[in-house]
Amino acid sequence: MKRSLRDYGRTEGEAQHPASGRGYAHVCPSCGAGLDLYDLRDGDQAYWCGPCARGHRAGDPPPGALRPLPEAS
Repeated sequence: MKRSLRDYGRTEGEAQHPASGRGYAHVCPSCGAGLDLYDLRDGDQAYWCGPCARGHRAGDPPPGALRPLPEAS
């Protein structure tokens, strides 16, 4: 049986993130600036906002951290 990891532990009414970051820009939920991607010591990746000195793990974005990219034509 296949189960989506993103739905596990999700409560009703909570925002659901897209299954892939493809087509989305990772932005700071506080200031809206683009985030830098870093590799962590434990093998995971994280996004970091320099001006706000805040970040989040790539696999666990907070609400407002993903902005759709404009359609390429």
